[in-house]
Order: sequence, then C-alpha cells, then structure tokens
Amino acid sequence: MKKLLYWIQNARAYALPQSVLPAIVAFFLPIGAEGYSVALGLLAILIVAIAHLSMNLFDDYFDFQTRGNEIREELERQGERARIAKSPYLVSGEVTPRQLFLVASLFALTALALGLIIVWQRGTVPLYIAAAAGFLGYFYSGRPLRLSYHGLGELIIGVVFGPLLMCGVFYSAVGHLNSEIFYLSAAIGLLVINILFTHSILDYKPDIANGKRTLAAVLRRPALNLTACALFNFLPYLLILIAVTSRALSPLFLLTLLLMPLSVNLFYLMIQFCYHPEKEFPRQWWFGPIEHWDQIEEAGLGWFAIRWFYARNILQWFSLLVIICSIIE
Repeated sequence: MKKLLYWIQNARAYALPQSVLPAIVAFFLPIGAEGYSVALGLLAILIVAIAHLSMNLFDDYFDFQTRGNEIREELERQGERARIAKSPYLVSGEVTPRQLFLVASLFALTALALGLIIVWQRGTVPLYIAAAAGFLGYFYSGRPLRLSYHGLGELIIGVVFGPLLMCGVFYSAVGHLNSEIFYLSAAIGLLVINILFTHSILDYKPDIANGKRTLAAVLRRPALNLTACALFNFLPYLLILIAVTSRALSPLFLLTLLLMPLSVNLFYLMIQFCYHPEKEFPRQWWFGPIEHWDQIEEAGLGWFAIRWFYARNILQWFSLLVIICSIIE
C-alpha cells in the first residue's frame, strides 16, 4: 500500500480533479433514468482516475527524455521564472526511467482490464471511446506523434477530459447519450483546456527552450495568448446559455454563471503575468484551496500556484454546481 501511495503521489494526484470531477458530473447527470447503473458508473469513475494517473506518469517519462529539467534549471540561473524539476523523483535518481515506464504501463493495463467489465455489460461503444482517449493520452507526449510538442496538447486534453471522458462515463452509467451530456462535456472540456493553457502560458519560456510547442508557444504573442485565454475562460458560460435557451438544459444550470466573476479575475491575473510577470499577488480567499501552500511559497512558486490552482478550482466549483443542479432537477 505504501508503494502504491508513493506512485500515486508521483503521478500528481493533486491534478485528479481535472478528470474525476468531470467524471462525477457525467455520473450524476442521468441519475434516475431508466437503465441507470450506479455500479457501472462508479467503476467508470475509478477507471478514469487510474487512466489519468497512468497518463501523467507517461508524460513524465517522455518529458524526462528531452532534458526538460536541465533546461528549467538553466533558465532559473539566468533569472527567468521557471518551475524546477517537474519530476523530482526521476531527477534525484530515486526511480529509473525503466521503472517509471513499467509502472505507468501497469496503471494503464489495470484501467483496461476494469474497462472490459463495462464493455461486457454495455457493449462496444465505451470501448471505442476508451480507445480514442487512450490513443490521444499516450501520444500526448509519446513518440512518434508527441502531439503536445506540436501545439495540440491543451486541445487534446480538453477533448479527452471533456467529451470523451464524460460521454464514456455517461454511457457506462445509463447506456445511451443525449444533448445534455454533449453541451456540458463541451463546457467542462473548455475549462479543462483553460487549466492546461494557463499552465502553458506560465511555463512558456522553459517549454520553448525544451522544444515543446504548447498552444501558448504556437501563438507566441501575448495578445493572441490572452485572446485564447478569454475564449477558454468564458465560452463555457456561453454554452450553458445556449443549452438553456434551446431547452437542452434546465434553467437551474444558469447557477454556473455565478462563477463568471472568478473567471474574470483569473483572466486579469493572466493579463498581468503576460505584461508584468514580476508583479506579485497575495493569495486571496476566493482563489480557493491551494494544497501545500507553505512549501510552494517557500520554493518561490506562489506566482505559478495562485494562477494554476485558481483555474483548477473554477473547474471544481463549476462541476459541483452542475452536480447539484443534476440532483435537484
């Protein structure tokens, strides 16, 4: 158990809300519908969590092959703001790349084995969805495609953790799809993209030096990056409005619009980072939870954590509001 917890921590378990919360949303949306299965829905959520951890480990493995940490350290010595040692357990030599690859593969195989139970009960549709998600997840940073190195990483994660993931869990739970899940999975997928895109703006210089072409690196200019940032922050609310207007969603879901001021505030923080990266912002209560804040502040990474966790927390609150609306409806 201790070894398992060790690997879960290395797999950045703190990022699990990016996948698990959308999965929980998809689990609650069809609750009470004919053919609804609590057991299959919960199993699908577990599979999502395991697959996400596997994907993070594979990402560390492939990133480590490109001297990413050495470049980050060099940038830090030159006075640039860069996060050092993305995967410290590898940098320290505590784990070998071969061990990491084996564990990542074991997580992936576990998710696949559990998924076969759902396929047995629901047919092949969840298998097709899982195959598409698995393909995109592996080649996110894996050779030969290395999609995240060509400006496609954020969009791929948005598709995987939004429409693919949520449709997979929804179908597992109830055995069909509808317009409700399409609108909400698209909105949540955009908020997931926003987390990744926030990350890539903050890591713009080390990623450029590392040859990793994130969407921020492709757009390059601050004005273009901020335009994309605005789209990812605010389009989810527009989708909710369209869905309610077209009667695909109940008016209850307009409660998600209460979060728009937070998205406006996050967008302001990203504007400041793009044009005044040296400017510091104290942590505010409305930023939401930031785990291990004392250690983050001691390491001088508050500038990164405030923005990244803020984007993550907006996704969490949006998902929780959707869950509440689904239960009440």
